[in-house]
Amino acid sequence: MSSGMRALVAFVVLLLGTCAVVPSARAGQQGWQVVSGARLTTLARAVIARLPRRRDQAYLPVASVADQRVPAGRIGVDVASALVSPSYVNVPIRLTLDGRLLRTIFVGYRVQRYVRMAVAAHDLAPGTVLAAADLTMHLVPFVGQQPNGTRVLIGRKIFEPVTKGQPIAIWQTHVNQIVQAGTTVVLLVRGYGVALVADVVARTSGGLGDEVSLYNPSTNKMLSGVVTGPGRAELDLRGGSSTW
Repeated sequence: MSSGMRALVAFVVLLLGTCAVVPSARAGQQGWQVVSGARLTTLARAVIARLPRRRDQAYLPVASVADQRVPAGRIGVDVASALVSPSYVNVPIRLTLDGRLLRTIFVGYRVQRYVRMAVAAHDLAPGTVLAAADLTMHLVPFVGQQPNGTRVLIGRKIFEPVTKGQPIAIWQTHVNQIVQAGTTVVLLVRGYGVALVADVVARTSGGLGDEVSLYNPSTNKMLSGVVTGPGRAELDLRGGSSTW
């Protein structure tokens, strides 16, 4: 056999070998099909939309649903009733192949509860003494902490930056001590139609509304008063002893 003939035979063998591989690869690809994860999500979302829920609740997806690679054949999709618990909801979706169960996919949702709580009305810098204009009430996700209103925060100082809309808990603040121990305090004494003003010395520190210990150097007596402002306190004698 001449060299030219041998080259031709080798080319034909190579060509036949290549053609034999390609159909095999295509056959492997044609043996599978894909059920879209987006389709399964849409089916589950329709079930979730029909579930009863309170106004302070929402159902949030736990994770995205992956595309499902399944063998070739007649695929059926059957959505079962949702499995509901206080914290989670699972929507079972059964995939069948030629009438037989192939697999069940559970599309999960977390039950999110919301509560009304004090949040920042605008961005707040560390050290801000909270005023009514700094706070507003808003529905926020419940994360286990006790919600609080705006009233308990007014007059307290924040020690970290807070962005607009961020909830503010009591533990994120501390008392703004507008009366300091050892300083002179103007004390307003009320009692039986009489109001007197005297200079006293604070023995303890406190913030707005706190009760602090005070010393009256004129009478050499210890007493207590409620902080009403910076360097100011008030004592109401009508509820106790008239000696001050």
